[in-house]
Amino acid sequence: MKLNKPRFWDSKKSLLAIFLFPLTLVTTLITYLRRITSKPISFKIPVICIGNIYIGGTGKTPTVLYLCKMLQENKQKDIAILSRGYKRNTSGTVLVSSGNGPLENWQAVGDESYMMAQKTKNIPIVVDSNRHRGGRYLVKKFNSKIIILDDGFQHRALSRNLDIVLINGYTKPSDYSFLTTNLIRETWISLKRADTIIFTKKNPNPLILKNIKEKKLMYINSTFKSSILYPKRFDKKNKALLLSGIGNPKSFEKLARSHGCIIVGIKRFKDHYSYNKQSLLEIVQLAKNLKADYILTTEKDWVKIEPIKPNFLFVVLKIELNLSEKEKLKDILKEQLNLNLSHTPCKNDTNKSQH
Repeated sequence: MKLNKPRFWDSKKSLLAIFLFPLTLVTTLITYLRRITSKPISFKIPVICIGNIYIGGTGKTPTVLYLCKMLQENKQKDIAILSRGYKRNTSGTVLVSSGNGPLENWQAVGDESYMMAQKTKNIPIVVDSNRHRGGRYLVKKFNSKIIILDDGFQHRALSRNLDIVLINGYTKPSDYSFLTTNLIRETWISLKRADTIIFTKKNPNPLILKNIKEKKLMYINSTFKSSILYPKRFDKKNKALLLSGIGNPKSFEKLARSHGCIIVGIKRFKDHYSYNKQSLLEIVQLAKNLKADYILTTEKDWVKIEPIKPNFLFVVLKIELNLSEKEKLKDILKEQLNLNLSHTPCKNDTNKSQH
């Protein structure tokens, strides 16, 4: 069960967050019961899980894409992605891509899976809430040799060889306790199941780093970098309305500011928001009222906006994982999965954001 995090939840002054504190208990209890009652089934191939313990944008999709690229650049073949396909209007096993782009519309497979299908090549993608069934399908149909399990840390039915958990570097251990008003999937103690931690957004604060070291967990630091995906040319000096329906809009807005955009307004929707003609008409009217010259949005939002063909200039920001310790990740993959990886750097790696 995946829950959307309400925008008020991160507000330390929100009484409503305190009143809804029992929801945190229910969420973590469901996760715990699922874990102790599930009997993981193993495949004879490596399964790499990318997950988190906090509801909200920690960067799972960019991490999955980064890992795919790293494996392909190191001559690993027959890679596949297995996801749930959150908020899709279908059920069961659905083939998102055979490795050459989406086979279904985004409504049938979910916005994130659809976007990954657009951005990967020669990597089959399947969505299935039953991860073991979906994995079986990939192995049988594509003879997959490596499966990347997207958002699967709480889904124990499928055994995995490597559990990578993403932690927002801004957070601290107390943000993951029952005593916090944050909406969490699991408490901090669940990290004992993890093999590796990747800190996203920024390097971790000293308190959280000390705790990770005490747990003797391997960790890697990362940030996000961004570039303009579409259109290739536009005037940054013009005025922008920022638009997003993602788990962590503040991260997107910070990246937008780093490009020197003149921001005249910000419009946020809940994560995985489904745009329609009426909502886009209202957004465009808002942009006009604010005298914005264009609307800046994310790739994840754009896959749902583009089919509607809005009559206004949209600029799309591409957000990628920037791993400062890529060789460390390679070493972990080699050691845990016995993969033969070279030390050729990923082309997109850099220690600075691309503007």
